[in-house]
Amino acid sequence: MKRMKLFFLSLILVISTNVFSQQINYPTDKIYLNDSVTIYEGLIIEQAPAKYIKIVRTKEKDTIQVLMTDIWKMMRIHPVQEAPSKVEPTKKKKVKNKFVFAELLGSGGVYSFNYDFGFDKTTINKWGLRTGIEYLPLNTYNYSGDKLTYSTVLFPFMVSYLIGKRNKLFELGLGAVYVFKWRHGQLKAEEYEYFVRTINRRIPKSYGVFSVGYRHNPVNGRIMWGIGATPLIGNSFIVPNIGLKIGYAIM
Repeated sequence: MKRMKLFFLSLILVISTNVFSQQINYPTDKIYLNDSVTIYEGLIIEQAPAKYIKIVRTKEKDTIQVLMTDIWKMMRIHPVQEAPSKVEPTKKKKVKNKFVFAELLGSGGVYSFNYDFGFDKTTINKWGLRTGIEYLPLNTYNYSGDKLTYSTVLFPFMVSYLIGKRNKLFELGLGAVYVFKWRHGQLKAEEYEYFVRTINRRIPKSYGVFSVGYRHNPVNGRIMWGIGATPLIGNSFIVPNIGLKIGYAIM
């Protein structure tokens, strides 16, 4: 008889352990002792009136016997069964990340028209890329005082990083400007020599550009603008420069 009783107690212990491990909503018994400190939590499996109780403790996963004279009070807590609620995934709000803008001075030296886009649509702190174009018709004179006309087209390219909050951003950029130039009309030998030696030396085929400044990106509207330092860096020169830009968000 004693073995049978021990068997059933062990079976109840195993079942109770599985119940709690599977997180099924099951009543929890709390036993408060007279010392006002010790609390046993679990499931009461046996109770002898005015003598003792036996409880399967949830965390310790064991069975203990507690004398009734040591108990201050007992409570049974019935959990409320709640239907699982569907949690809608939070969608990140897309920020505007594609712009067209005009820049006065800046990377082009005089002016430029640019396209700028960011790589991440979900955050304002991101890497971006910009490219632009500038056209300059220029006149000069050779050693004999003859007027020479030529054109230059500049293509600025820059990688940038924006950091800040909402629409107030700090912008860092690093890139290069590629210059293409050609002369107009037929040139004499001495004019061609002047063009090659003088114009090509004065205007490089490419130069570096660095930018650091403030940029205001639109949150609700479409207008963006910015201002910053944009020094031009060549093999034998560094030209201090600033850039003023204003543009429009297209996406």
